[in-house]
Amino acid sequence: MGRVARRIGEFLPQVLRDLGPRRRDELYVLTEAWSRAAGPDVALRSRVVGMNRDTLTVAVESAALMQEIASFRRPEILARIRAEFPRRTIADLRCVLRAT
Repeated sequence: MGRVARRIGEFLPQVLRDLGPRRRDELYVLTEAWSRAAGPDVALRSRVVGMNRDTLTVAVESAALMQEIASFRRPEILARIRAEFPRRTIADLRCVLRAT
């Protein structure tokens, strides 16, 4: 009772402004955690590009590195990044080739 309908355009810009910095801050913290978890050799040849639900996506510079992570290093890196970034559930790691 007594509520006034508002157009979405009246409040959506503020909602988007409020969400923006948190997302950037999370990606920054994830990037730092990735660098420590992956180790300097992998960190120099990759970068965090996003987090979708519970999957961390990392762009890598070569198919060979993508294969190395997927076949041999995924469990180790996931365990380390989970320890480095306990605030977020990270269930999987996805590697994509970085565009050159």
